Amino acid sequence: MKINVDYVAQFKDAAGCAGETFNLTDGAGIQEVVRAVATAHAGRLAELLLDAAGVLRSSALLFVGDDQVEWDEACSLRDGATVTLMAPLAGG
Repeated sequence: MKINVDYVAQFKDAAGCAGETFNLTDGAGIQEVVRAVATAHAGRLAELLLDAAGVLRSSALLFVGDDQVEWDEACSLRDGATVTLMAPLAGG
């Protein structure tokens, strides 16, 4: 299945693009998507997303469509789903 991944803020800068599509096995969850991104973008983006144990850093936010999801949430994705990876934004 194809999953669209959009990058926002520092993740966009680290990926070098605003988004891309990943081909994953049917029924893949959010963890598989994030790990596919980290594998495809070893280096800065992978370090921003995952800690040394391979767990999502607390500074990363995940969205499927318009809904925020948690790293450990059971979430089977469907073909064509959009996952957005972003860091919390601050401003004044």
